[in-house]
Amino acid sequence: MQGLVTLDFGNTNPHAGLFQKNQNDWELIKVVPLNELPIYLTQLDMSAHNSSVVLCEVKSREEEVAKLQEMGFLVTRVKDYWRGTKFAGMPVNYAKTLGEDRLIEAFYCYKKYKAPTLVIDAGTFVTMDVVTGDGFLGGYIIPGLEAYFSAYQRGEQLQSVPLEMHLTHKLPSQTAEAITESYSAFSTLARKLIADHKIERIIITGGHTSLWEGLFQEQAQGLVVEACPDLIHSALHYWFTTQIEPL
Repeated sequence: MQGLVTLDFGNTNPHAGLFQKNQNDWELIKVVPLNELPIYLTQLDMSAHNSSVVLCEVKSREEEVAKLQEMGFLVTRVKDYWRGTKFAGMPVNYAKTLGEDRLIEAFYCYKKYKAPTLVIDAGTFVTMDVVTGDGFLGGYIIPGLEAYFSAYQRGEQLQSVPLEMHLTHKLPSQTAEAITESYSAFSTLARKLIADHKIERIIITGGHTSLWEGLFQEQAQGLVVEACPDLIHSALHYWFTTQIEPL
């Protein structure tokens, strides 16, 4: 058995993907919160002797990395291979400030899909990135659902309005709905990218995947809309095993 641990150190809720290879087939066994990783490493008999670690970090957590290194793991970091204008052969039209999660997800889609693709990562913040045969072209960053709703707490009459984290896509007739349904306006940005870049496929990942799927249910018009909840881990696995160290 060979193993691979993919680490996603995002803005919140860091987590790990646990992959194992038996014969010639890789399988994603489980995605776990970072604080539970030692438990599952033991349960799955994964150690520095049979497993590697690859890390994508938006927020640095050096203490956690040090713990893995003390266990003998060699940690490969995406940032050590990010040069600014290209990444593993993919042209990148973006400043070096591009987040590693956006970069690695775009690379995966660039290699896997041979069609203009919109990658939506709906987490703490939502990113909408365009990937075509010309590489990573750029995209938008908007507030995630919780961050967006928190802005309404500044309104004295709105602080006590109970909000629910789902959209009905109907014209609002009360204040709570007027706030929540307004979030759907951000789908206009996505539709602009779809039109401007002749997008054929939309890949959605992140904690609010289902919400964004709903925004496109009635507007897909022939587009392929695919939910990939573990996209970051699949992307890290693909990059490491094809570009860094064939396992």
